[in-house]
Amino acid sequence: MVCDFLDKLSEIIDDRFRNGGEGSYTHRLYVGGLGLISKKVGEEAVEVVVAAMSGDREQVVRETADLVYHLLVLLRYLGIGFDNVCAELVRRHEVMGSGR
Repeated sequence: MVCDFLDKLSEIIDDRFRNGGEGSYTHRLYVGGLGLISKKVGEEAVEVVVAAMSGDREQVVRETADLVYHLLVLLRYLGIGFDNVCAELVRRHEVMGSGR
C-alpha cells in the first residue's frame, strides 16, 4: 500500500517553508535550521523504538507518523525530494533482487 498523502504533505511542507508565519510549526523548524530539524528526527526515531519495545501498536503508528513528517521536513530543508528516496529503494531492490 502506498501512502498517496506523502506527496500532499510534501507540498504543504514546501508551502510552509516559503510562506509560513509565526503559527506554523513547520516554518519554525525551517527557521531553526538543520540542527533543530535533525534533533527532532532523532527524538522521533527514539520514540518509535520506545513505542515498539512497549508493544503499543497504536503508539508506534503515531510516533512513526511524527518521524515520517520530520524526515520529510529534513529532506525538504536539504533540497532532497522524497522521490529520490523512493528511487534509491527501487535501485536497491533491483540490485539485490526480490529474494532479500
